[in-house]
Amino acid sequence: MTSLNGVAFVTGAGRGLGREIALTLARAGMAVVATDINAAPAAETADAIVAAGGKAMSARLDVCDGAAIDAVFASVTEQFGAPTALVNNAGIYPDNTLLEMPEAVWDAVIDTNMKGTFLCARRFARARIAAGGGGAIVNLASTAAFSARVGAGHYSASKAGVSALTRAMAQEWGPHGIRVNAVAPGLIEVEGDRVSPEYRRNFLPMIPLGRTGEPPNVANVIAFLISDAAAFVTGTILPIDGGFLTGRPLVRSGSV
Repeated sequence: MTSLNGVAFVTGAGRGLGREIALTLARAGMAVVATDINAAPAAETADAIVAAGGKAMSARLDVCDGAAIDAVFASVTEQFGAPTALVNNAGIYPDNTLLEMPEAVWDAVIDTNMKGTFLCARRFARARIAAGGGGAIVNLASTAAFSARVGAGHYSASKAGVSALTRAMAQEWGPHGIRVNAVAPGLIEVEGDRVSPEYRRNFLPMIPLGRTGEPPNVANVIAFLISDAAAFVTGTILPIDGGFLTGRPLVRSGSV
């Protein structure tokens, strides 16, 4: 396991992939700030880390609220010191076709997934620069940024935005020693958030490794990107998709 130190600020850490990321970083040696729009699940994540011998705190956080982000960062800095790593995991992914999509749903997806990433990253970068620089950000993009899906136009657009923001952040904050990368998960099956059997059955043939991903497949890569082993890696968007983005398994003319 990657060995880490410092303080990790994880958004959307109350359940699923976010909780796995928080637990993984804690096991690697980091103090973890588990935040979520729902306070109780965030507290459960922090309690699980403390019960396992780690160091953690939790906070309710709406990543669309800049003032709330400022307040939580101030509380964290007072208790643990300035965070040294940020994982922008919070996100939503409703299904709405473009013709039928309510404007309010479009706004909610863009605000949570893209604006929330920007607000948290900017606050983190300001804190790191004030502390003398350094630190690492990992944003959550998605293969949906590069391969569209029916019913996910808003989600795909938001994750394409996160990918572009990641590169811009890496450019602007690199001189301060702040590395910014993103992971782009493919189909990751999370407890309590399983896809339908039909969707899974249709998706599997497009994954060269022949299986769906699991939360540790993503969390372990994030730990690597935060670590000194990735000290010369910034501005990259790393697919974690079993090869899904390599193409489609279509044989031309039966010539294979």
